[in-house]
Amino acid sequence: APKATRFEITTDGTFQFNKAVLTAAGKSRIDDFVNTAQIAGGTFNSITIIGHTDPIGSEKYNQKLSLARANAVREYIVGRGVLADNIRVEGRGESELKITEAECKSKGQAKTKAALIKCYEPNRRVEVDVEAMRQE
Repeated sequence: APKATRFEITTDGTFQFNKAVLTAAGKSRIDDFVNTAQIAGGTFNSITIIGHTDPIGSEKYNQKLSLARANAVREYIVGRGVLADNIRVEGRGESELKITEAECKSKGQAKTKAALIKCYEPNRRVEVDVEAMRQE
């Protein structure tokens, strides 16, 4: 049976804060991911790219940003030779936080907006689920 593997790509350094355009560092991270996942040669059944954000901003805005980031990753890996037909994208906005404002406050990391942005870093990510074909 095919095996699914999840890769997580942090968005800090991959995208500028509040943006969905890949940086040079982001492209390098995606290149590393493509090489690690061995998907450029098409040895996969499907890829799902899921964008996430932190809770700064409106829920509607964050949903849109998370989807835009997932699409930016999709476009880049398609440009690397991965077939687009088996790639799905999702934006989950701020619905699956790894760290909450209460947790940032309890750590003393919510005193300024800059500190809160830094504390929320783990929330800003793109997850890539790759279902690889069975290797004989």
